[in-house]
Amino acid sequence: MTPLIINGTEDTPEIVFDPSTGKFTITGTSIPENARKFYDNIIAWLDNYLKDPNSDTSISFKLKYFNTASTKYLFDIMVQLKPLASDNKNTLVFNWFFSEDDDDMYEAGLGFSKMLRYPFNFVREVEKR
Repeated sequence: MTPLIINGTEDTPEIVFDPSTGKFTITGTSIPENARKFYDNIIAWLDNYLKDPNSDTSISFKLKYFNTASTKYLFDIMVQLKPLASDNKNTLVFNWFFSEDDDDMYEAGLGFSKMLRYPFNFVREVEKR
């Protein structure tokens, strides 16, 4: 299976999903004009990945901002991956990155974790001055 790499734009996040390592990242801003069109390919790729996943899968969300439409699709991705956690052969880790001064992004991660009923690793990034 080939990696999924989508370059980020002003409105869409960078996607780097490497099936050989099981390390996935979503980085940047997610305010696509058509969220369904943007995220459908990612969800389809994950469907294929889940047929033969890496024994260790981690997904890191390093978002600066996302809109309401993106919220649904980000949560869909989380829900899609969660069954890996109940499989004794696999491990699943969610990493939620946020800037030290961005309480809203931290709260968003907490909300996702509660809705998913799965623990996240929260990583507070210190701004370099």
